[in-house]
This record gives sequence, structure tokens and C-alpha cells, in this order.
Amino acid sequence: MKRIGLTGGIASGKSLISEYFQENNVLVLDADRIYKNLINTNVVMATEIKKAFNLQKIDFQALAEIVFDNQKMLRKLNKIAHPFVIRAFKEQLTKLEKTESMVVLDIPLLFEAKMEDFCDVIICVYVDPIIQKERLMHRNNISEEEAIKRINSQMSLSEKAKMSDYVIDNSQDKDYTKNQFNDIFKKIKEKKDVS
Repeated sequence: MKRIGLTGGIASGKSLISEYFQENNVLVLDADRIYKNLINTNVVMATEIKKAFNLQKIDFQALAEIVFDNQKMLRKLNKIAHPFVIRAFKEQLTKLEKTESMVVLDIPLLFEAKMEDFCDVIICVYVDPIIQKERLMHRNNISEEEAIKRINSQMSLSEKAKMSDYVIDNSQDKDYTKNQFNDIFKKIKEKKDVS
């Protein structure tokens, strides 16, 4: 089973690339969805987060505001959440081994969580920083200052691009992005050296 790591930054367009994979009948495991599901189903993880951040219940919006404002708090949250998310990924991948020939691991913090070893190949979705900021402001209805804070809380896209096998530049229109996706997808399918 080929494991394709898909990473990028906030508002870079990973969801669009995930959709393209799904249109090609490739299963996508979404780290954000797994994380949110664990908060609702894993009592140990939820309790640890509530205790660490002094919360009665977990409100994603409130938690985001705390961690995007404070790198120390973000590291604290990641330190709690990452082991649970990694374990969930391992369990799902083991189950899928027999049924899927290819799977996409959509992980925004792939490099930060040191999950490169999970992947046979890594694609980074890149976007021009100014466009990224504008898209984020528009999408989340937030100020420029808030958008910059959120973008800066993650590893830079240029750094992630350097560490990836392929880069999709999502700074232009959807046709431009789709053409790059098609080329990369074809190359990955043709590569015989990845089991």
C-alpha cells in the first residue's frame, strides 16, 4: 500500500487536493478529523486537554484562540494530542493494509509531528504567503493580524516545500492546480519502487 503524505499550511488548499484524490477513488485519512473525533471519543485525551488548559468543556474556537496566541500553549496542546493521533493513524493504516493499494494521509503538521516515516512520498500544497493570508482572512472572517498570527504558528510553507517530494502551487486558478495534481498523481502511480 502506497502511503501519500499530504501537507501544507492553513488556507493553502489541502482540502482541494484531498478532493482530487477522492475523485480518483483514493481513500483520505484526515488528521484534523481524527483529532476532533478523538476529543469527542477519547476520554483520556479530552481530560488531559481540559486539565492542561483549565477548561470545563472543549470549545474548538476558544482552544484555537488560546494556542494561536501563544507558541508555548500550542506546543503544550500538540504534545498531548500528537501521540493519540499517531496511534489512531497506525491503527487505521493496519486495517487498510489489506484493502487499499493507496492511501492519502492529510496531515497539516506532518513535519512538526515527525510523521514523515509514515509516508512513502510527500506532497506539499504551497500558496503565495500574501494569497494565503487573504484566503484565511476571507474564509475565517478574521483580521489581518489574527491571520498572520495563525500562519506564523506553523512551519513556513517554503520550508515544508523543501522537505517534500512534490510541491503543488495553489496560488493560481483551479485548472492550474488540477494539472499539477494530475502530473504528480500519474508519477506516483507509475513508481514501482514503493510498495
